[in-house]
Amino acid sequence: MFGAYLGQNHEVTIFTKREEQAQKIKEMGIRLCFQDGEEKVIAVDAKFGDCIISDQDILIVAVKQYDLPQVMTLLSSASKAIPLCFIQNGMGHLELLNILPQKTILVATVEHGAKRLNDWTVSHNGVGQTNVSVYKGTYEMEKSFPMSADPQFPVSFYEEYRTILINKLIANALINPLTVVFQVKNGRLVDNPYYYELLRLMFEEIYSIFPLGEKEEVFNGVIGICKNTKHNTSSMLKDIQEGRKTEIDAILGYILKVAERKGAKLKTIQMAYVMVKGIEQERR
Repeated sequence: MFGAYLGQNHEVTIFTKREEQAQKIKEMGIRLCFQDGEEKVIAVDAKFGDCIISDQDILIVAVKQYDLPQVMTLLSSASKAIPLCFIQNGMGHLELLNILPQKTILVATVEHGAKRLNDWTVSHNGVGQTNVSVYKGTYEMEKSFPMSADPQFPVSFYEEYRTILINKLIANALINPLTVVFQVKNGRLVDNPYYYELLRLMFEEIYSIFPLGEKEEVFNGVIGICKNTKHNTSSMLKDIQEGRKTEIDAILGYILKVAERKGAKLKTIQMAYVMVKGIEQERR
């Protein structure tokens, strides 16, 4: 999705982990589909992932958090002058970023709904925004970060990276596991009063560990996401349905580790974590 939107007014290269996918993208471009049935094809370059990355203005790292260790060698070999931008869920990956040699590292959260349909096609299922902040180094975000000319792909910049990461962590920690446990789309978490009650219980526990901002404002933000993406299937539920590994360790697992360091016990979060791990094992 990033490649499709940025490729409309920038020179974009997609680095893939399979040679066949790189060849398909080079031949076909990226096909971007919308909910109203419209679609467009954007021409971009593509290279197989183990090539040397040396001539990019910025590298956006879009792999799942649990796949980051596999690409650390590739990232370490990239030029130290190339800024890296990480868009993983959760916050467990921050420790990995500290060992990278790059002078500039950004982190970002993505509010869009998207689904890959095949090796060269992505469906944009819900319009949100990308939130970017500097994790390491100096970087003039408003001046240097690549912006799409398409208003469907806005970007906002923040001075404090923890703010955007914790906000996204809270939303992911509530929506993703509960949609897996109940096997429902996002909107059912607020439509069903019993699901909503559990959503609130989990929020209370998480907020006790991450008391960021005004409490009700943070909670209402999560409710707003559920309503705005009511017809969407969460990324974690999609992973379960397709037999893939989930990011539950990077999300609830991370929260439980932080709580343990603070001497707190989060019983509802622990229950949700174990339930998702059990469902994941059954489906895989």
